[in-house]
Amino acid sequence: MNKKETDNEMKRKHLYWAACAAAVLTLAACGGKEQPADGKDGKEEQEQSDKPAEYTITAEEGWDIYVAGTYRYGPSIIINDDGSIDAWFAAAGASYAEDCGKRFASTENHSPLFLANTAVGLAFTSKEPFSGLQACCPTWSTNGTEAMTMALYRWDGSYEKSLQGEPVLRRRVTEMQDNAWNMLAKEDGKIPAGRYLLLLNEGTSKAGVWFAPHALDLPEYELLGYQNGSPVEGVPEVILLLEKAEDINGSYWDQVSYQHSTDGGRTWTPEEMVLKPTHGSRDELSCCDPGAIKIGDYYYLGYTSTEHTGGLENHLYMARGKSPRGPGENWNGEGWGGDPKPIIYYNEDETKYGAGEPSFVVLEDKLYIYYTWCCHHNNYLGVAVADTSENWPLSIKDYGPQLTKDGSDSYDVFYLEDNNKFYGFAATERFSESSGIRVIESMDGIHFEAVDYVKQGFYQFLHNDGIAKRPDGHSRLKDRHFIGYAFSDGASGNWGKWPTCFQEIIFELYSGEIEDLENVGQGDYFSDYYPELGEERRPIAISAANRVYNCMEHYTGEVVSVIWFDQYLGVHSIEDIKNVRFYGYDSSIVGFDDGVMNIK
Repeated sequence: MNKKETDNEMKRKHLYWAACAAAVLTLAACGGKEQPADGKDGKEEQEQSDKPAEYTITAEEGWDIYVAGTYRYGPSIIINDDGSIDAWFAAAGASYAEDCGKRFASTENHSPLFLANTAVGLAFTSKEPFSGLQACCPTWSTNGTEAMTMALYRWDGSYEKSLQGEPVLRRRVTEMQDNAWNMLAKEDGKIPAGRYLLLLNEGTSKAGVWFAPHALDLPEYELLGYQNGSPVEGVPEVILLLEKAEDINGSYWDQVSYQHSTDGGRTWTPEEMVLKPTHGSRDELSCCDPGAIKIGDYYYLGYTSTEHTGGLENHLYMARGKSPRGPGENWNGEGWGGDPKPIIYYNEDETKYGAGEPSFVVLEDKLYIYYTWCCHHNNYLGVAVADTSENWPLSIKDYGPQLTKDGSDSYDVFYLEDNNKFYGFAATERFSESSGIRVIESMDGIHFEAVDYVKQGFYQFLHNDGIAKRPDGHSRLKDRHFIGYAFSDGASGNWGKWPTCFQEIIFELYSGEIEDLENVGQGDYFSDYYPELGEERRPIAISAANRVYNCMEHYTGEVVSVIWFDQYLGVHSIEDIKNVRFYGYDSSIVGFDDGVMNIK
């Protein structure tokens, strides 16, 4: 190294991150898409640059904004003109029943009670009119054969005296489904505010209710649980329905949370769930992977969703609102409001992820739309362009796959005004100790090349990042730069329990020759984020081990492997397949005999 170099030049060399080595990225044909103006369609061989990048990226100190209980990942981050920050995250989903009212008990350490020999009661006070209640009821893997009684009484000073009165509501619940929410509600209007007693009893042999050892901290509801007439510590898993609700037994996987910061992201407003799936619509299973942009008076929030119960065949959807926290209105295919329709449709292999994970940039009068496109050929960065009119989704020109992602996650793209280039950041080698951040760049916002790969200074096992940018998707060198991402300790038992951190980065342009390029190295390992897990493992879901089975006509003899998930998202195999009931399939196509699949 030249001894005449200044300290600043030496520092710059030390902080330089090696550009990715030359490679050839082959893009296979993947759906019919719009041709870019220069005739390139993303299917030809694209050569990755081996020239040094014209910038340096340095990872500075980071700080946690979410410590794992479940997850908040894939942040979309906007830095406003006043320096405040708006951030949206993919958050764990919930049940539709829970969205309708107030939950009285946590799922932590519950146990199931048989209603055949136990009458379970709950005394509570509601200070506002309500529509009814729902209880979560196990049936020990049986479906359609069990029954129980739900009844609501006005409180009359004691448990015994309350039961002597006429019930306000009573329902015999039949054909129970395992772990479904069973509703007792008034058909019209609401039940007046007051104190009441809910009774669950007269169960058949495998009808039950989940019972928590403690109620949530809700003193205003004066919760008191009963078993066979005696007061006990703990309460049944019940939701008070404050609004009129359908008899919903479904749930959704993901929703979008929002928080605001006025001190550079160190402290945040309380979390709000601002975008949820719409029950009975095309996005009812999930709202995930938020990407935000502001155009005029509206905040637009793109998100991923699917109609495939295996989480495949995703599409890209859009909602908007005049506040970053909503309420919002969905794109319905023709305008704004009503049931959601995708703005980018996936139309290829049904066994693949599909389309989603959006990012946006506004430049002049164009909206650049970036998304994941994962089909049978490979996993790509897709690009589309629209105008910025009121109903801009109608003007979308989809250029399709433009860059093979080469093991990278979704790209969050911004426009750097200092050199008039587009840059994209993505987690690569996700969920591994070799994970890092890959950087791509583009002159026109459509054709990208991978130019950098940064590991040192970031956490290992990172995934699903987002880069802070202005409301229009722009950035300047003088701006504050930081990246947000989820990470873990790599332990198999901690899947779905991911802390989220924000981390300052220094993004600098330079001129001149760079010597002694430093190796990309390895990220930092962190652990001790996870509390000790209880010994009890309670099943919360059941699934086939494989999402998709490809079988020929008249194929027989395939045993379907089935797994169950506990309350910590731990995975367990089910050895005795004879105890598993299959339902909801087309019996004219497939049948099951003690877990053996037969194609007709």
